[in-house]
Amino acid sequence: MSLRQRLLLNVALVLGLSVLVGAGMSYWRSAGKIRTELHSGFVVGEQVLKDAVDELKQSPRPYQQLPSVIDRFSGGRHVKVSLLDSNGNRVAESRLEMPKDPAPDWFYHFLGGPHEVSRIPVPSNLQGYSAFLVEADPRNEVQEVWEDLGGSLIVISILAGLVSALIYWTVGRELRPLAHLGHALSRVAKRDFSMRLAEEGPRDLRVVTQGFNHMAAQLEEAEESKTLLEEQLSSVQDEERAELARDLHDEIGPLLFSVGLDTAAVQKALGDEASGDVVERLESIREAVSLSQKRVLQILGRLRSGTVEDLGLEAAINRLIEFWTSRRPTLRIHAQVPEDGISPELDPVIYRIVQESTSNAVRHGNTNVIDIVVERDPVKGVRVSVSDDGGGLKSTRAGHGLTGMRERVAARLGVFAIGNRLDGKGVLVEASFPANAERSETSAFMGAGPAIL
Repeated sequence: MSLRQRLLLNVALVLGLSVLVGAGMSYWRSAGKIRTELHSGFVVGEQVLKDAVDELKQSPRPYQQLPSVIDRFSGGRHVKVSLLDSNGNRVAESRLEMPKDPAPDWFYHFLGGPHEVSRIPVPSNLQGYSAFLVEADPRNEVQEVWEDLGGSLIVISILAGLVSALIYWTVGRELRPLAHLGHALSRVAKRDFSMRLAEEGPRDLRVVTQGFNHMAAQLEEAEESKTLLEEQLSSVQDEERAELARDLHDEIGPLLFSVGLDTAAVQKALGDEASGDVVERLESIREAVSLSQKRVLQILGRLRSGTVEDLGLEAAINRLIEFWTSRRPTLRIHAQVPEDGISPELDPVIYRIVQESTSNAVRHGNTNVIDIVVERDPVKGVRVSVSDDGGGLKSTRAGHGLTGMRERVAARLGVFAIGNRLDGKGVLVEASFPANAERSETSAFMGAGPAIL
């Protein structure tokens, strides 16, 4: 049950209890009022009837005057008079004023209660009759209470509806920040820390929203620092592995190769004069050198696995996309990259441009969509573009990442540019390389000397 529903239920219980208490007090007051009114009317009616009986005693024509005694009480509200014969049966009675829209019978029984009754004997000069019966009738008084109660119930119902509607609207408006907070927390659970709440509403809720905004800012900063450290660590690891691979290839490889050559030269110089033990040891050295060369090649393979050179440009960029989308589920990255890459020399440069541009877009641009395009044209050369839909450049000052990209592109005779998109919905990073740059790099690579390992 929501807080709003619980509050409305509590208000309904309070209103219901108030109605019950008010009904009890109204019953007590109404019952007392009815008893007082009926008793007063009964006393007056009884006295009037006694006076009429005295008149009948002195009347020369009591039978002709008898109906007027009954009619005297017709149209009354509280007292009914009946004439009883000698057997106690009613032979005539006055007519009460009846309500046009009478209350239910259960209400009369509930509120009317017992009423007063009195018998007044008829004069002795009236034969065949025994007495007048005087009865207090609460019907009209109960009807007044019923009408007042109906009006009160209508007023109470209107007030209860207005109060409930006001509470429903007020609570909904004041607790609206909680709904926004729930939505924001669900986004935080999905590792999206860019959500900020408007600090509005009651003071207590403003404190909560301020705390959430502070927490989200710290989480976003921590996530950016974590991502940056992961990128730096990945770059450092790639550089260290590349450095180790170069050392093994350029230093250990030639040494093993020279040991193998020297061993072969010694075997050739000794010729047939070498003893069996010497020949066996020289052969053992050559086998050890050969095994060492194979082992170095295996280590080189492991050190270079996962790099752009080994994975290829398309696979390396796809792995980069998986890295970011796993951390930002709402992020969408579209990539258009040639399956076979561009060239062994340009692929690492292009990958670093894509890596740095994507990182900047995610960490600084509040980006939802990133488009990566790598195109190769025999005449126009190679074009690389990375665009996002974030907030655009916040500063024109170049950081280390932008400086690094410019230097890499310039080293390959390319042109680098960065700026806001023409539609104003993000940043566009572009790099272009001349067609002869790819061919010259490829020629240089193909003309390189054979590797020792």
